[in-house]
Amino acid sequence: MVNQLLLWLWVAGGEGHYLLGAVVATQGSSTWNFCLTERWVFPGGARRRLGSRYLLFLGMNNSALLLRIPVLALLTSFLGINYLVSNFVTLVVLFLLRFLVSDRLIWKRPAPAPAASAARPSAVPVRRAAPAPPRHLYQVGGFVSVGSDIQLRELQYFRVPELDDAPDIRIRVEPVGEPGLRARSVVTHGPGFVTYEEHLGQLGANFRLDFGRDRIDVAVAPLLGRSPHVVYTNVVEALLRFVLVSRGCLLLHSATVELDGHGVMLTARTDTGKTSTILRLLREQGGGFLADDMTIVAPGGHAYCYPKPLTISAHTVQAVAQHTLTRQEQLKLAVQSRLHSRNGRRVGSRLGELNLPIMALNATTQALVPPPKYMAHRLVRTRYLASTRVRELFVIARGAADLEDLDHETAVDLMIENTDDAYGFPPFRSFAPAISIDGDDYARLRERERDLLASFLAGVRVRRLTRDDFSWAEAIPTLLNGHRRPAPDLEVADFAVPELERLAERPPSRPA
Repeated sequence: MVNQLLLWLWVAGGEGHYLLGAVVATQGSSTWNFCLTERWVFPGGARRRLGSRYLLFLGMNNSALLLRIPVLALLTSFLGINYLVSNFVTLVVLFLLRFLVSDRLIWKRPAPAPAASAARPSAVPVRRAAPAPPRHLYQVGGFVSVGSDIQLRELQYFRVPELDDAPDIRIRVEPVGEPGLRARSVVTHGPGFVTYEEHLGQLGANFRLDFGRDRIDVAVAPLLGRSPHVVYTNVVEALLRFVLVSRGCLLLHSATVELDGHGVMLTARTDTGKTSTILRLLREQGGGFLADDMTIVAPGGHAYCYPKPLTISAHTVQAVAQHTLTRQEQLKLAVQSRLHSRNGRRVGSRLGELNLPIMALNATTQALVPPPKYMAHRLVRTRYLASTRVRELFVIARGAADLEDLDHETAVDLMIENTDDAYGFPPFRSFAPAISIDGDDYARLRERERDLLASFLAGVRVRRLTRDDFSWAEAIPTLLNGHRRPAPDLEVADFAVPELERLAERPPSRPA
């Protein structure tokens, strides 16, 4: 609050530039925070002298400006967010990192003298407790099982009370990597494992993957475990993608619905308008829902339900009835959609190219400001289908109105490109080459993925549908039926808001 006040006084009172004001505010807030930290957080017993602690604390906060200033400029000048809001976001994101450095370096206490009894090794053997069973179990479409210490909201639809066998993917929360700070992130590849470690040592957002014959063990550091969405998006989904390939199917970046018995699939580059189009199709045309972001597909045009929560934005709400979200949710959405927009992800990708603890920053940001995610039935009235036979695939794009058929080879290339686009965040590029499943390495798994995709698309008609007015949801039913049929009365207004809230508290029943 001191930093915010000083920045506001600098800009509003002195009419100075907000970036220079951030530098000035940091000096004042650092001195204020140092005094309170010295008195209340780390009182007495520190190894360093008072003057050294102050200079280190001041230096740490000024070094953080090397990260805060570019992010502040991007949020304010590039995304158009108010400078005080941007400043607050950068301060919150760096709060945890600053505490970790303070705890481990500046106010580090002297090591206690060893007790006399500690010099003698104990003759009594230590009994190690058996590993605790996973608290959360998921059976993904009958293809892959997951056991996790943390709840994965993206897999909530597949939650089961028990598994018949040990999970194919086991996720644990435990310290990962070497203690102590490091100058840059390190990726270690070994026979059957890969470890990703960032600048903060065991206090960072590290993870380790062990590829066994029958199971993949995933260990995530406690900081990373506090952001399950990052664990799923950056680690688990990538593993699911290639485990599914080893089982003869694949996880395809696409949305899938069934309209009048037609299995219809949509794909697009990120933030084109796919989610809004799917919601409009379900609201205006009825039909069944299978997936919005990723679909499990198999040769022969078969598609299986993979209903992750939909990530929505402020303009996506226009595709559904406004009252489906409470006033509080709409206010939160205004901030969430800014941070988790295409521009926000672009900023994250650019930061990922720098020598920064990007996973720690990402985990902290998303733990503080979670992405706006809702199950499909929370937004529109629909039913979940277990599977469908895909007959039509539309590649939706922005531009002058156009419709063109795509040949088989072009369609395969485009679908692979769109799927790869979903895994563009830095950690995947680091650990992907180490993936090995059932004796197949990453290169071989990519080849099998392409072959499976070609078999899936063999009987599917693929067309590129280009519009400059976001009217894909109006054009698709016409292209399917040859005429525009009247929309059924399936407005969300028929649902009472309390009923929607009750449904949102539990996942829908999984169909047989």
